Amino acid sequence: MLAECTVSGSDRWCFVGESGPPPGDTSCVQGASRMIPSAVPPVLAATDFSAAAEQAVRRAAHLARDLGAPLVLVHVHEAPVLGAVWRQLQTWMPGVSGPEAQALEEAAQSRLLALATAVQADTGRPASSRLLHGRAAVAVAEAAASCAAQLVVIGARGEHGLAEAVLGSTAERLLHSVACDLLLVREYGGRDYARMLLPTDLGPESREAVRRMRRLLPKVDSVLLHAYELPYENKLAYAGVEAARLEDLHRRAQAELQLALQALAREVGHSDLPGVCKVMHGYAPAVIAAQADALGVDLIALSAGSRSALERVVLGSVCLHLALESPCDLWLVRAPA
Repeated sequence: MLAECTVSGSDRWCFVGESGPPPGDTSCVQGASRMIPSAVPPVLAATDFSAAAEQAVRRAAHLARDLGAPLVLVHVHEAPVLGAVWRQLQTWMPGVSGPEAQALEEAAQSRLLALATAVQADTGRPASSRLLHGRAAVAVAEAAASCAAQLVVIGARGEHGLAEAVLGSTAERLLHSVACDLLLVREYGGRDYARMLLPTDLGPESREAVRRMRRLLPKVDSVLLHAYELPYENKLAYAGVEAARLEDLHRRAQAELQLALQALAREVGHSDLPGVCKVMHGYAPAVIAAQADALGVDLIALSAGSRSALERVVLGSVCLHLALESPCDLWLVRAPA
């Protein structure tokens, strides 16, 4: 049996199960005008029905089960394109008109519900599904806000397999619009995360991100990493500063930063041994990606910062670079508003 409630216009929430939401689950209340958060904030997974999105949905279901959180699956059904492009499409597919477009929407709804049913059968956890309308990033962000999601999960590649295209549109816009954490999934092998890399700039938001990830995934082995560059490093070299002097500056910086990183490790209950508290010299995104590959981690988790005026700079230089170059899943931790 399908329990359904209407939320925000034509968008619909559907629960899989014998009689709708399980007792005590208030993540959706029939007849309500908006989503009411459950005791544990839900995990929301967005899918475009691609193979990469299926991996993301499976990972989201796995995490929701481990966190004891409700799972919400969403798909954004975009209206047929208008104007000259739509008219050209009709010349190629004359039968695609109003009724057929409605059929496509109903097919998407059925496919989404079937996916929710399959996920629930695999995990034993209740799952709800919602067909959204509008621009993908905006619709997903609004859905995440309406159910007070703690995490949004998406595939690192879209239906066309073009990482650059997806990360330049939906994922990038989500980085700037969602108020919760965002997880980009590259692959899901049906296993728990085994090892994660926790890059930190040692600032307050980054420190909180380390604490949160240690709290959320306490059984996952982790490595703390701080990447640094000397202030005006290139200019010092061009100015003729002797190599020995530069090496001395590096030694001093590494020693001080190693002590600061080990102090953070002890503060969050992490091992402070040098092997799992690494200070590396170089451009942060490149160092992080290289270390993730060398250490064989299956998750990188780092702070995406607060929603400040500097956010676009931070995301452009580190997070978006890693979104394209990371060899594994990437969890971007959003600082509380």
